[in-house]
Amino acid sequence: MMDTIVSISTTGKDRQALTQATNDAFTLFQTIADETDSYTAHGPGTLFAVNEAAGKGPQKAAPHLYDLLKTLQPYHHEDEICLTLGPSIALWNRHKAENTVPTEEEAAEALAQSRRGQYSLGDGGTLTLAAGTQIDLGAVAKGYAVEQAAQQLAGNKAVQSALINAGGNIKVIGKKEDGSAWRIGVQDPANAEKLLGTITVDSGTAIATSGDYQRYYEVNGIRYHHILDPRTGWPARQAHAVTVVTRSATLSDYYSTMLFVMPREKALEFAEATPDLDIIYEALDGTVSVSSGLKDRFTPSSQGASS
Repeated sequence: MMDTIVSISTTGKDRQALTQATNDAFTLFQTIADETDSYTAHGPGTLFAVNEAAGKGPQKAAPHLYDLLKTLQPYHHEDEICLTLGPSIALWNRHKAENTVPTEEEAAEALAQSRRGQYSLGDGGTLTLAAGTQIDLGAVAKGYAVEQAAQQLAGNKAVQSALINAGGNIKVIGKKEDGSAWRIGVQDPANAEKLLGTITVDSGTAIATSGDYQRYYEVNGIRYHHILDPRTGWPARQAHAVTVVTRSATLSDYYSTMLFVMPREKALEFAEATPDLDIIYEALDGTVSVSSGLKDRFTPSSQGASS
């Protein structure tokens, strides 16, 4: 789902009830995937339909689509993350399919069409897009789906513990079955078989990683990945990977994308100034920096960490 592998692991004493709870979580995840999909039609009120109706006045939005945008309203970081970057994303998707690179003029034209901030939420669950506006929620939808599924599982008495993983967007509930704390491995961007290290986390922790090493293509030896800098319309060139540790999977997804676009010092400064937010930042030169809140919880591989 959402162009990635989604796994949900749960533990409990009643197998039948646990199976039902897990299946319900997958069903919820699929519902959110459909409602936030900007590429395929899934019926009235879903993101595809709302994008198609841009410039035609208020549209009744699907419940999770509306709730996700409402959740993100207090966060305004459009220099680093822009939810209306649809035209630029579409441009790069076309060129990826052809294994070509946009011209400077094409990239600039698509960026000019991105219509920053050109949507509004209304009472009664409506969403209004200005003409030409195209919302793309690839930077946040997986994290939101993980958070919603986790909340549903946490409220089910049959579930003693759970781990949800949607392509590196992770949330844990409770402790491991043996009573120990979770240890989450952080992949080495340079080698899929290795880890940068592991993070020890408690119940309710959310982790997300944004990097240039999973979804990309190469032209003339240059890698073009999927995370665009909203200021340029080109793939961001600040980091190899940024891992975010916080309490909300929605925000871990959001912040990992946002901080990936920032230079290292600015990203670390933001993390230190934001409550309940920690990061692991690997710069383009391979330097790994860890925010202060993770100093006692992150074990680098050089110290014998393992998954």
